[in-house]
Amino acid sequence: MNLPTVYYTSHSAISDPKHYLAQAKDCRSDIQSLVTMVQQNLIHPYWLEHYQLTTPFQTRLDELQTRNVEQKLRWLSNTSKSALQPKAPRQRMMGNCRDFSLLLVSLLRSQGIAARARCGFARYLGMYRFEDHWICEYWHQSQQRWVMVDAQLDLIQQDILNIQFDPLDVPQEQFVFAGKAWQDCRLNPQLSEQHGILSFKGWPIIQGNVIRDIFALSKVELLAWDCGWGLQAHYLHHSVKTDDVELLDTLAMASATSNSQLAIELSQHPKVALPKNWNWRKAQSISSLLAELTTKEPLPLNNPI
Repeated sequence: MNLPTVYYTSHSAISDPKHYLAQAKDCRSDIQSLVTMVQQNLIHPYWLEHYQLTTPFQTRLDELQTRNVEQKLRWLSNTSKSALQPKAPRQRMMGNCRDFSLLLVSLLRSQGIAARARCGFARYLGMYRFEDHWICEYWHQSQQRWVMVDAQLDLIQQDILNIQFDPLDVPQEQFVFAGKAWQDCRLNPQLSEQHGILSFKGWPIIQGNVIRDIFALSKVELLAWDCGWGLQAHYLHHSVKTDDVELLDTLAMASATSNSQLAIELSQHPKVALPKNWNWRKAQSISSLLAELTTKEPLPLNNPI
């Protein structure tokens, strides 16, 4: 069972622009204008050189750690009178695919358009056959369907990656929801090694993305490396326990079928839900994760089947 699309027209605590709402509502509602606005305010850390920026992204990790839209708009407002005013690349805030997707979700919800972030794997980014990635989905009222949008792919990236499809309407075969990736790898375990990002690959990334997509469907848009509780004890860990794998099969089914009602129910499972009185400072940060990447090899990847 899926919830009515109206559920995704209201903000989550993370997507809410709060006192910046007036600026968000003042945007033109066509999808191209909104995506352009996102691209003119964020810049991806892996693409800096293509915008003639030479400062290593590692010096700006605090920007990547910014969790909610209000914080992002506050940061952006420090460089111009309007937080969403077009900015030169050097003035843009650092953001990864999750941030591009989240900001677009926020702009759409601010105008009463149903939208949600989705976590999974892209087949068009090049580093891996299936690369860890986030996109935005919005409800196209006249077509009565969810449309996937990759807000990160501006003209520069489209050209370099030789993108042959419309990023404003990503074909289903180009982006794999995390739950579908889990299901595919359960049938073909060797495929798991083709899922990842940087030096992180395999089952831990797939398991983590399944959980992140369940939370996204539940309107809790996690950071791409959030972990530290339940099945998400560590970014490089995954469970091979029979009960856990069976639970992940169920989580994957909800993700793969975009079953919002089931996703919300599963997000409250004791092994999935955030602990009571959870403090986000307990979660792993991007700086600690990158430090771990440079100081030791990732943990062995066991087959959870």
